[in-house]
Amino acid sequence: MMNNDNSITVETALYGYIAQEAHSSRFCAIVNKLFKGNNVNAMIIPMNIRPDDVMFTISQMRSSKLSGAVIAMEYQEEAFGLLDNASATAQEAGYCDFIRIVDGKLIGELIMPLALEKFAQSDDFQDDIALNSMTRYFYELTTGAYNE
Repeated sequence: MMNNDNSITVETALYGYIAQEAHSSRFCAIVNKLFKGNNVNAMIIPMNIRPDDVMFTISQMRSSKLSGAVIAMEYQEEAFGLLDNASATAQEAGYCDFIRIVDGKLIGELIMPLALEKFAQSDDFQDDIALNSMTRYFYELTTGAYNE
């Protein structure tokens, strides 16, 4: 369970949000609110990465403490080229927007289309449908709370 002071422990599942201007996105705040509100010991951290550092950053995730990372649009094609494996959807598209780290391997997925398919018609999201769909789907995907 995430504690009230938002501290990170060795048991906390850490995710990154890799973007050039990650700090200005509401994505991390919304996901972290879902994690905390549901007592999930996980946190997503905005990672402001310059274009000339993105390949190094993603390739080094294999040996990091991260469980994965959401990749902003500007880096999705580059990220795909660094993967060890990719879902069929990501392979077909040629890019990925989420990377899981499993046994030191980068596994790419394309989750935005699935998020929109699942939540776009939801009455819960009147505004910012893409942002709200992506945050909710990411939360479900990383916590195992996925319901069809």
